[in-house]
Amino acid sequence: MSVQTVKQPMSTKNSVIMLMTFILPLAILLIPTNELFTPQIRMYLTITLFAILTFIFGNINQTAISILLPIGYVVLAKAPAAAVFAPWSLYIPWFIIGGLFLANVMERTNLLKRIAYNSILLTGASYNGIIWGLSLAGVALFLLIPGNTVFPLAALAYGLCKALELEIGKETAGITMAAAISSLLPGWFIFNANWGLLTGLGKGVAGQVDLTWIQYLMYNSISIVFYAFMFWVITKMFKPAVPINAKEYFKDELLKLGKMSFDEKKVLIMCGMLFVFLLTTQYHKVEAGWGFVVFPMLLYFPGFNVATNEDIKNVNYGMAIFTAACMGIGTTAGVLGLGKVVATVMLPMLAGKGVMFIFGVVYSMIFSLNFLMTPLAIMSAFTLPLTEIAMSFGINPAAWYMFIQIAIDAIILPYEYVLYLIFFSFGIVKLSDFVKFQAAKSVLTIIFVFVILIPFWRLIGFLMM
Repeated sequence: MSVQTVKQPMSTKNSVIMLMTFILPLAILLIPTNELFTPQIRMYLTITLFAILTFIFGNINQTAISILLPIGYVVLAKAPAAAVFAPWSLYIPWFIIGGLFLANVMERTNLLKRIAYNSILLTGASYNGIIWGLSLAGVALFLLIPGNTVFPLAALAYGLCKALELEIGKETAGITMAAAISSLLPGWFIFNANWGLLTGLGKGVAGQVDLTWIQYLMYNSISIVFYAFMFWVITKMFKPAVPINAKEYFKDELLKLGKMSFDEKKVLIMCGMLFVFLLTTQYHKVEAGWGFVVFPMLLYFPGFNVATNEDIKNVNYGMAIFTAACMGIGTTAGVLGLGKVVATVMLPMLAGKGVMFIFGVVYSMIFSLNFLMTPLAIMSAFTLPLTEIAMSFGINPAAWYMFIQIAIDAIILPYEYVLYLIFFSFGIVKLSDFVKFQAAKSVLTIIFVFVILIPFWRLIGFLMM
């Protein structure tokens, strides 16, 4: 998920990559068509592969491709515009804009830092206290700005390691990895954009899948145990060589922030209103995602007057455009019937196999694809056909989407997932420590999913339709 910001010199390597970006998709046009593999599907695959390759290599501006992708589907693949641009009628792109906007406001008013500092002080601010404090801060911030906590927590971890003058080693690895999973793993049990993206991508075959904020938490409540367990693993895997106590550091930082400002209090009031909205979705029947758009925008209204023009101006709109384009990959595939094509080919190979086998095959596939593709690219390209297969076995699409969301987090190397790469790029974690932790997390995730999570879903009647 890279964005080209600097013009790259056209070296031999870059030239080969650019040629591959164009030649591989064009090669699809040489495949003969038939009743199943129609000319429309062939053109769709050509356009999609080209876009995905640019997302992987980062050799063409990501936002530019995201703008051109749906136009290509309409103009070249003759796909109906209503299906191609359908993602913009859903809450996901707007959810991202609202979340990024709220993150800007909370960062400018220092509310993000105040929440993080207090969370760590609450757990003692020793080395283990920092680790457990980050777990609390991650959940607290994820509740307010789901999916937008990576940069604040990455900066916090880096600043803390530097302030404590920690040398690169186990201590810095433990703090950084704790910050990383505290920014990402809460999505396993707290409503977030990835869930909305997956439901949108699979809508062509599964229809609308609606879960309230409370239902999402309830069905994934067992994942909270795994979330906590991973922080315990960090305290054992990365034990500090000498005792660490950062209590004075965080007290000083809070003193620098001063008393909570009136603007911070008004943001908290707005967040409280949003939380009430989320808790009552079963009554007002409005999708939870819209709340993350509407309530933050109230910060411009009389009575709040907290947000500035810069807050909305500095939103990364390219991310919303990119997400909508990725969702368009799924909605277009659905209307063209690609899911049925893939299911027709794969179902005979899976015939007679059990549900656990299906989950195992898909987990292995996604784990392998992570070495080649970004998580968003994997979700965009494979959610719809995989959902078609899952539903043919009677698997509940809601459980299936949650499973995919967990599977894409199973990585080994930093480059596989740009959000983990952000933490690694600060240069305070050895590659060997990163790989050791992520490998352990991937193995533990497999055990958790197949020994605990799936049986839990079966027990509560959520696994199957």
